[in-house]
Amino acid sequence: MKREYSYGSVILVEIIIAVLAFGLYMAFGDKANESVIYSIFSSIITWLGSFIIASALINNRKGSIGDYLNQIGRLDKKAIIVNLLLIAITVLLTVAFGGGAGLAAVKDNPLGILSAGLLGTILGGILSIFTAYANHIVSDPRNKDQSIMDAFKSVFSIGAKLFGKTILLYFLYIVLPIILIFGIIVGISVGTKSPEMGIGIIILGGGILGIYIFLISPLIAARLADNYLNLTGDIEEENKNIENQDDFTITRNV
Repeated sequence: MKREYSYGSVILVEIIIAVLAFGLYMAFGDKANESVIYSIFSSIITWLGSFIIASALINNRKGSIGDYLNQIGRLDKKAIIVNLLLIAITVLLTVAFGGGAGLAAVKDNPLGILSAGLLGTILGGILSIFTAYANHIVSDPRNKDQSIMDAFKSVFSIGAKLFGKTILLYFLYIVLPIILIFGIIVGISVGTKSPEMGIGIIILGGGILGIYIFLISPLIAARLADNYLNLTGDIEEENKNIENQDDFTITRNV
């Protein structure tokens, strides 16, 4: 079931996060790409944006930008620790397949690093699908009494139950459009007689693809929230006030 939501509020949150990320990048200047501190703060900003949007889309979907930003009030120790654990797993995958394993493989076979990197990318993609509902779970008021480990386990159990729907969602809104746009760009570029025109078409196509990803992202976020709520049931309207979290009642439509 598809539910109404505030597309404008989601876009505004994404713009705010993008501005903050850009400001942080400019503050570090040329050292940004080499700075561990920058990487940490950049990841925090991105994660906070994802948390705010996921939380709002299950608790106050049609709210204003202020209502969306107020979701930061749902951030607690459990949400932070669960996400830190997921980040740690991602880092371990990166190190294992992009670092140590890759370097070990290239000693005997120069192409080994490619296979290791490819495997790491695939595993990282699978992990991201399994953990797509992490912020929905930790921001769901019905889970306020859930322990950190139970919440961590729920991330993977719910991710497994919704795995097929998540893949289908990403395929329809991201993978398929990218393939189509890329095919069109390549086809037009090959047919042009001028190399400069071909490069221009590629740049234009890349810009169009970037704009598409930006504009479609609120819809993808909303559909992910729909998947979660379709599985767990909607949260009662009267329970959407952050200040009255102790008074929550629940309606489940499982």
